[in-house]
Amino acid sequence: MPDTSEPHAQAGEQTCACKQCGASLVYKPGTLTLFCEYCESFTEIEATVVQDQEIVELDFLAHAAQAQEQITRPSKVLQCRQCGAESVFEETIKSAPCPYCGIALVEDDMHEERLIRPSYLQPFSVSQEEVHTHLKTWIRSLWFAPDKLKHQVAYSQELQGVYLPYWTYDAQTETQYRGMRGDTYTVTTGSGKNRRTHTRTRWTYRNGRVARFFDDILVPASHTIPPQILNKISNWNTRQLIETDPRFYRGFTTNKYTVDLKQGYVIAKNIMDTQIDSDIRSDIGGNHQRILSKNTVYSNIRFKLILLPVYTSTYHYRHKLYHFYVNGCTGKITGDRPYSKIKIFFAVVAGLLALAALVWYFAQKT
Repeated sequence: MPDTSEPHAQAGEQTCACKQCGASLVYKPGTLTLFCEYCESFTEIEATVVQDQEIVELDFLAHAAQAQEQITRPSKVLQCRQCGAESVFEETIKSAPCPYCGIALVEDDMHEERLIRPSYLQPFSVSQEEVHTHLKTWIRSLWFAPDKLKHQVAYSQELQGVYLPYWTYDAQTETQYRGMRGDTYTVTTGSGKNRRTHTRTRWTYRNGRVARFFDDILVPASHTIPPQILNKISNWNTRQLIETDPRFYRGFTTNKYTVDLKQGYVIAKNIMDTQIDSDIRSDIGGNHQRILSKNTVYSNIRFKLILLPVYTSTYHYRHKLYHFYVNGCTGKITGDRPYSKIKIFFAVVAGLLALAALVWYFAQKT
């Protein structure tokens, strides 16, 4: 991975203030520009989209043992006193809102850590205005949602943009296995009324080898957002990225990774093993398969740390905190939501009445 942190930092310093009025600039989603919210002027960001074949990845085995010394840099981390979420800031700040619970993060909560710097990122391409449009569609799709919720969420002012850290792993795998193949067949026994057909399985031993190259196994490097939530919005395209540039952070927060390089690889291996088992079963063939043993050799293991964009928001309904999350590239939404007990009650009553009507109808027919 080329060391581009210093040039980017210098570029960010040169363009952090508006040339027209001196106000702070923010990144404008969907563009390669910084925007001044006061005089509405634009400043171009000189950044190039890196195609898949140009992306540089690091040797995992060479860096895993000495990551602390070789590829980490000092980073400023703010930890939220309320929810515990940790965010990384590339510049000196006085305060910022927590993207997960909304309370103010202050400079007194800042400390410094040595962290691996992300190599690439996907900038936000969906604006906050577009998010509200997606929100209206999402809310309309919710069954049994309270009527007041539609107004409360649609006009939420707590929308925050956050870059989430992800590890990606590549590996060439070769697996020797021992297994059994089960082929089903039928036999008929008895005669007359006692005639029966039985399905049986004939098992035979199989030995073999399968190979697969895994490219960009994506592992969330932070547990701030639950994995089951991320899976619902993680329709990412990691084939086109931009080299990390602090100017894309302007107006947004960056999550600190809490899953380190080695821990991420363990998770990636579990994902690979699931696919390898599927490959073995396909290679064994037959109607049923049993995997008795396997030995996988992993080679050419490479990795990178990237940032992917997510909008988060919180809202209170009847004294309870709810969250929703939006993919900053596609606008896909998921989140927590309350249910209207009244709507559910009338839906159950309507269902019971419909069932009673059907029972009465068929009783009359007989």
